[in-house]
Amino acid sequence: MKDLIKQYLDQGISRRSLISGLSAAGVSAVAAKAMAQSLAPFASPAKAAEAQGAMRPVTGRGGDLYVQQLKSAGVEYVFFNPSTGDAPIFDAMVDEPSIHLIKGVQEGAVTAMADGYARLSGKPGVVIVANVGLPNAMTQMVNTFKDRIPMLVTVAAFGQEQLGEEGPQDYDFQEYSLSPITKWRWTALTAAGIPETTRRALKFATTPPCGPVFIAIPDNELRTEATAMIMDQSLFTVSMKIRPDQDDIKKAARMLIEARNPLLTVGDEITLCNGEKEVMELAELLGLPVAGQAEFGTWSKPFPTRSSLYLGPMLRNMQYPGSIDVHLNIGSRYAEVATKGAKLISMRQDPTSLARVTPVDLAMVADVKLGTADLVAAIKSMAPVDRLRRIAADRKERTAAYTRQVGALRQGIAKSLHNGSPIHLERLAFELESELEKDTIFVTDCDSGKSMDPLMSFGGDDKTYISTGPNILGWGVAAGFGAKLARPDQPVVTILGDGSMMFGGPQPLWSMSRYQAPVTVIVFNNKSYNNERNRIWTFSGGEQFKLGRDMTCYNGNPDVDFAKAAVAFGVEGETVSDPDKIKGALARAKRANIDGRPYLLDVDIQRDGIGAGSTYYPEYSIADQRTRKV
Repeated sequence: MKDLIKQYLDQGISRRSLISGLSAAGVSAVAAKAMAQSLAPFASPAKAAEAQGAMRPVTGRGGDLYVQQLKSAGVEYVFFNPSTGDAPIFDAMVDEPSIHLIKGVQEGAVTAMADGYARLSGKPGVVIVANVGLPNAMTQMVNTFKDRIPMLVTVAAFGQEQLGEEGPQDYDFQEYSLSPITKWRWTALTAAGIPETTRRALKFATTPPCGPVFIAIPDNELRTEATAMIMDQSLFTVSMKIRPDQDDIKKAARMLIEARNPLLTVGDEITLCNGEKEVMELAELLGLPVAGQAEFGTWSKPFPTRSSLYLGPMLRNMQYPGSIDVHLNIGSRYAEVATKGAKLISMRQDPTSLARVTPVDLAMVADVKLGTADLVAAIKSMAPVDRLRRIAADRKERTAAYTRQVGALRQGIAKSLHNGSPIHLERLAFELESELEKDTIFVTDCDSGKSMDPLMSFGGDDKTYISTGPNILGWGVAAGFGAKLARPDQPVVTILGDGSMMFGGPQPLWSMSRYQAPVTVIVFNNKSYNNERNRIWTFSGGEQFKLGRDMTCYNGNPDVDFAKAAVAFGVEGETVSDPDKIKGALARAKRANIDGRPYLLDVDIQRDGIGAGSTYYPEYSIADQRTRKV
């Protein structure tokens, strides 16, 4: 019996063989099972996992091994645009119903679809694109990398026998070109090594701070047969739900309790950690005025924007609350700024950007949901309830008075611009706020979409907001599709400008039509890169401004009819030029969505700001340059 137990502990036999052997030696079945259970902690974890089905040997081509490893990781969707080399991967999916293929017709759109899906599902977006089309995907990977979104991008690289031959579509050291915008990148060198490479890539992508990873698999290895161990991805999951140092929490709690005029800034890491409720509790507990990070750099709304404590985005010179003495920053890279006379406390999930630029008086690395909960508990333990109520009441009263005043002023200005054609953004914002369901997912990738933020409600029990920090154009329509895939029961509305729609927007309409994605797409058609012109003319003060000539940003002539373009992709659409017809158009879009169809609204939006009336552009006619006209 001792030899039998030794064999089990040395991984020579399985748990089932141990029980059979003990039974053969005269041990009752109940006693044998109990003995095996007591010995389990001392047996090989790998053997235990294999016995439970978490590990299994698979023989097949490299494409089969890749797909089986994705399946073991619980991947449900693969976003792709095909190439010849990756055919073995799709061969392996012919009889694999657990993974659904989602096709896009351009690599950037494919990547943005996966990105939108990942932001709303919390799962990694898995992308397969053509080797030569990878640079298209890279444009959208910038959004994914900067916003810390988990993604796996795979290409079928040229076969190893072709390396260095400079084929028409090949380029050397492909994986190194991804270095600036990925957490990790690798080339699978053998068919048998494909599952391990895939497991490692998914581990890096999904371990916070998350991000995109890249693997290249030579197409000859995708076709090569091998045997490899397929392992459950959970065996490689590393929880980063870490708590901050409790001494630091006590210091932060005391600083906040004793603060005369504190400010709380919030950022996207709160969304990533699902810490909205804890941050709300902290703000309410001490009556902290709350500012979001600036429009550039933020992609979510982690604090209810209609809360009386919410001031809007943090500005360099905050009119309110004035001169602060303690600045608590939770989860924001871009609101981690020094303020004269204030102590800065910053709690972040990402240690690489914490205290990277700005000196921080008290820096804490933590899962911000857990860290905020610890901070709330510490504050409650260090001050009597009555004292906390007095502190919070005074601050809440002052902050609410300020936010009411600002809100009324903003609404008054907006109403004065309510009517007229082209349609004012303010009017459209009012109509959207009135008509959209509270559980709507609001997706935007342009400045114009973000400029409506102060007039609409997001966060908490209201609409979910997703955008991108870097504002890389061409993301919005595709990301809206991905968002709907992740949350099929919630309404999705995606907002983008005409420049963005031309930049990369039309292609995802094809996918929306094929996969019956009931999304409402709203195009702000002002025939201009409106906000870009405003920035250029405001900050440069150059010749364009002096002469009133918009050299770069006018998108008219030709004027694009996006509603007609949508029809070409099988998507219903209409043009809206009259503000009084917005409500009806939104109702028709909603009805189409309820029926399971996408719908596009091409809204004639007014240009505003410096040079808004200019339709100038440097004209040139190639036709006029011809010397031979036949």
